[in-house]
Amino acid sequence: MELMVTKREDTQHPERVLNAAREEGIRIEAVHAPFLMGAKKVWGDYRGKIEHSLQMARLTGAGVVVVHLPYFWELGYSRWMRRQMSTVPRDGEVVVAVENAIMLKIHRPLNFSRFNSLDQLSRFPHLVFDTSHFAIAGLDIFQAWEELREKVRHIHLSNNYLMGYDDHALPFQGRLPLDRFLAGVYRDGYRGKVALELGPGPLEARLGERRIVDNLRRSLAFCRAAIS
Repeated sequence: MELMVTKREDTQHPERVLNAAREEGIRIEAVHAPFLMGAKKVWGDYRGKIEHSLQMARLTGAGVVVVHLPYFWELGYSRWMRRQMSTVPRDGEVVVAVENAIMLKIHRPLNFSRFNSLDQLSRFPHLVFDTSHFAIAGLDIFQAWEELREKVRHIHLSNNYLMGYDDHALPFQGRLPLDRFLAGVYRDGYRGKVALELGPGPLEARLGERRIVDNLRRSLAFCRAAIS
């Protein structure tokens, strides 16, 4: 499971996270640093967010810390990422991996993040590959994978209807051929983790826990069938 650190305090304390994981019988494989706008005040600036996320990863046994690209107005973070991100060493068994950023599509994709082209992303040592974000950007996920695969340490998998929204759709819905994508990733010998990043709407959360669990099971079965 990937832990998304948010303004909810339960996500910010390793002991609470570990207790919940043990109760459910799951492992924390990745920690998503609190870079979402709704978590802006959590753990301070970019340095605090990364440092605390690394500590969370060490204590929970996660192998990847997911960080976001800086927005154009985040000059300090941009300078740090340009000058130092490529030299950040592995923290034991933990790597800091940069996620390709979401775009806003109004007639055409609008990019608000620095270093968000395939060429710029390829300069980072470790990457998180988000299929839905590439879809919004109008980039072919197969081309993106071919160019970035040597750097990818973690995958955010969800489908997209190609209407300009970050749909977080179930993998067997939407317009991306994720079965073929997963099969290719598997053939290429990818050894990282794949996190299903699915929204409450596609999971039909309004219909209750049983429907959520059923949709998660169907999504997992789809992924397993794709690589079998």
